[in-house]
Amino acid sequence: MAQHDYNIGDQNGFDFLVDLNNALSAIVTNNAGSFEPNPTFAHMLWFDKNNDLMKVRNEANSAWVVVAKKDGSGWTPYWQGRALRSASVHPDNRYAHRSNNLNDIESNSRARANLGVIEDSSDPDFTNDPDRAARRGLVLSALQSVVDAELSTFPFSKEYQSTGQTMITGGLLTLAHGLPADPKLIRLYAIATVAADGFSVGDKLDLTATVNAFPGEASSMGLTVTFDSTNIYIRNAYSNDLWYIPRKSTGTRTDLKRDNFDLYVEAYA
Repeated sequence: MAQHDYNIGDQNGFDFLVDLNNALSAIVTNNAGSFEPNPTFAHMLWFDKNNDLMKVRNEANSAWVVVAKKDGSGWTPYWQGRALRSASVHPDNRYAHRSNNLNDIESNSRARANLGVIEDSSDPDFTNDPDRAARRGLVLSALQSVVDAELSTFPFSKEYQSTGQTMITGGLLTLAHGLPADPKLIRLYAIATVAADGFSVGDKLDLTATVNAFPGEASSMGLTVTFDSTNIYIRNAYSNDLWYIPRKSTGTRTDLKRDNFDLYVEAYA
């Protein structure tokens, strides 16, 4: 065990060899000594023999950070300046990369926070089978992240649903859809607010699929729908008649009144 200033000066061959070997001895023994090395360097290792502590110099070369303590049973790792208790190895070497039990990382709550696991409601403190609960939680957490990421790329995975809109004669509705791009599909439907023309209150009428059955009328009817990456625009015509359709109850012609329905808009991207 040795320490060195890591400055090999200009000297004769024999002295150079001694100096070099001393430097190498300091490296392989982690600069072990009762006093800190002088000078110090950023990221330098030092085994503090007085306290049996393995330390590393911080990046600013301004302080030592304890990373482990040597004791009779081996080494106790440190995390952010706090001992994590003696590390042990699980008999099943598939999990030898992590500690055997939750006591190795101080507390159950710290374990769950560090592992990012989903708690098992039947064993919230992992007291029955901490390893199994932790592994199951890790798998479920990772799987959910993968599923969410994949679903976000599917067509029509983003949806907009408006509230009920009043169809004002000649008016323009501007609806901010909040989708990440232009909608790929827009659907309009109306819900009856008045019992009239064969419709009952609450009846839903799909305007996207409904075709004007009597197109010969000259009055201004219908809706015009345009859109961009931000909004959906719906222009109402100047007639209070939305358009003519077959009456729901009989199939005979009826004029659909804007006042009798609320308009709803769905959009998907």
